[in-house]
Amino acid sequence: MENGGSEADRSAAERWIAQSPEHAVAFARARQAWRAAAGLDAEPEVPGADLANRQPGVSRRGVLLGSAGALGLVLAGVAGDWFFLHRQLLTTRIGEIRAVDLPDGSHVVLNSDTVVEVAYTRERRRLKLKRGEAFFEVAHNPARPFDVEVGETMLRALGTAFNVRDRGAVVELTVSHGVVGVREGQAALRKVPAGNFAIIHPDAVAVASYDAAGLSQKTAWREHVIELNGDSLAQAVEEFNRYRAHPIVIGDQRVAALRVGGRFQTNESAQFIEGLEQSMPVRAVRDADGGVLLLSSDEIAQP
Repeated sequence: MENGGSEADRSAAERWIAQSPEHAVAFARARQAWRAAAGLDAEPEVPGADLANRQPGVSRRGVLLGSAGALGLVLAGVAGDWFFLHRQLLTTRIGEIRAVDLPDGSHVVLNSDTVVEVAYTRERRRLKLKRGEAFFEVAHNPARPFDVEVGETMLRALGTAFNVRDRGAVVELTVSHGVVGVREGQAALRKVPAGNFAIIHPDAVAVASYDAAGLSQKTAWREHVIELNGDSLAQAVEEFNRYRAHPIVIGDQRVAALRVGGRFQTNESAQFIEGLEQSMPVRAVRDADGGVLLLSSDEIAQP
């Protein structure tokens, strides 16, 4: 019954398997046993086999089916290839950027400190951005949707390229090519076309258009680059901290709103700080462990 089973059976099996890695392993073993048992009738006899030594009433089919019996009642009819054709957990360390080719021809790039879970079935390509930021280039296949889930947010693409960043309270979406459908919770699907940037809140989706420079800035990290174009110092520090084991901390809110610009490699936070000290009323206090505290020069000069 590999290709049988109702949708309710399949949903129940999927929930059961998702509960733990042990369930997934048990499912795989049971499925292998079912397939092996199903092919026994067609196997030729082995010349010279001593059939007289077999115990009455016991066959290889019985042994194999018995090993799968504990799961058979739960998973019968749902062991076909409709389930996981491909599963993979993609991760990056702090400071690492990683590109991965997926089995359907799609491509994903993970930013620093990112986790993406991949789960492909026959009907659907499902990915979960569990932490961080990723850029997706999707192989076109209308019959097999490509979905990226971020918490309660679901993003659906058909042959497109888009960037997703999980900021915790909100999700940021930047669409480079094609169209991405956005659904937050139970809200209706909203389409975001190429050249647009969306901030996705739990109760709303705000969409704005971007020029080529703005879109480039949002995805420059793929080239290990941080582009600053009039960003506040607080925003710049947030970007550099994504690639640092020990953070930069703004200790004086008078400097947080200073506007900064420039193009830096993601590992050039030290050069960025030196530039601040040379061109702005900012002083850096460096800790022995690698952390940096930014203060205004006026505060440093006070007795």
